[in-house]
Amino acid sequence: MPAHVHAIVKPELLVWARESIGLKPEEAAKKAGITRARLTAWESGLEAPTINQLRTLARIYKRPLAVFYLPEPPKRFDAMRDFRRLPERGTWEHSPDLNLAIRRARVRREVVLELTRELGSHLPQIHFNAAVKNDADGFAEASRRLLGVELTEQFAWRDKYKALNNWIAAVERIGALVFQTSDVDLLEMRGFSLYEQVLPVIVANAQDSPRGRIFTILHEFVHVLLHSGGLCDLHERSKPNNDDERTEIFCNRVAGAILVPREALRAEMRSVEPQALRTSLDATVGGLADKFSVSQEVVLRRLLSMGIVSQTRYQTKREDYLQRYAGGKPAEGFASPSVLAVRNLGRQFVRVVVDAYRQEAITSADLSELLGVRLKHLPKIEQAVFRPEG
Repeated sequence: MPAHVHAIVKPELLVWARESIGLKPEEAAKKAGITRARLTAWESGLEAPTINQLRTLARIYKRPLAVFYLPEPPKRFDAMRDFRRLPERGTWEHSPDLNLAIRRARVRREVVLELTRELGSHLPQIHFNAAVKNDADGFAEASRRLLGVELTEQFAWRDKYKALNNWIAAVERIGALVFQTSDVDLLEMRGFSLYEQVLPVIVANAQDSPRGRIFTILHEFVHVLLHSGGLCDLHERSKPNNDDERTEIFCNRVAGAILVPREALRAEMRSVEPQALRTSLDATVGGLADKFSVSQEVVLRRLLSMGIVSQTRYQTKREDYLQRYAGGKPAEGFASPSVLAVRNLGRQFVRVVVDAYRQEAITSADLSELLGVRLKHLPKIEQAVFRPEG
């Protein structure tokens, strides 16, 4: 088809596609190599892009070309609740990368729903009595029973990635999907969740440390149990200004209590000399963090909640941790396509897709597209997702 042939598309579809990825007109025009005036003319219907120009927009907006020939823009999903709001700053605008991560999470959930219906499989629902929602430790105890994680198991997960993978497995085992992404700046998003009665979704930022991701996933898991999925930053305010901030504080406290149960921490503290807390707090906190496979900040927050360290000591040490974290973390090294596919998509998603392929419900091309890898990587992926966690 000649490059100068114009595409017969409705202008509102061009506007919808641009806005759905979170690009302003000037940003989209720059990426497309055109003037803002030209883009505005297309979006207002005064002019029309050529087929090649439409392909360029489809690539920029991360949409298939066919979507631009729909009779009308698809209905928007409900806006994601943003728990990062502060009165003095209003609401953050989502970056295109974050918008794409949210969209991909929703699409992947739809893929699992469609394939499980096709295969006649059953999806479990998460049943949880949130009557103890004013008691963080009580809520955490009930949440931990639901996840089915014993302390003896947790103490055996001394490797940080083993701990991360086993917590993810516990969350997915009861009926959620857990994805990871490295495409969004960590300063913008550490995690978000999409609450649904069937197959809720949790997404963690893979740029975070493994122990940081564990806390994020459990923080978002608490949101799911509260039926309040949304976008979170996990920073706790000492004086909450609204219900959203109170919810964030509660989710932080419950996540910490799931990871470091009160009675288990008390038992560990019986062997710690009071003098050690005054003279070698770092060593004490570090040892406990390794024992529970959590970050030092989680341990410190739990010691504060139990009255073992003071608010002043907590605040001072937390500032140290934040400065240390701001200095960056060492590179984790190269990861193969099969490892990245399992990490980003989660074992539950991959298992459903691979099962659909094995039962010939999807083609090899479908499999490759859904997993984002070439077919040659399938044996290693199957080995990773069908072996028992441990």
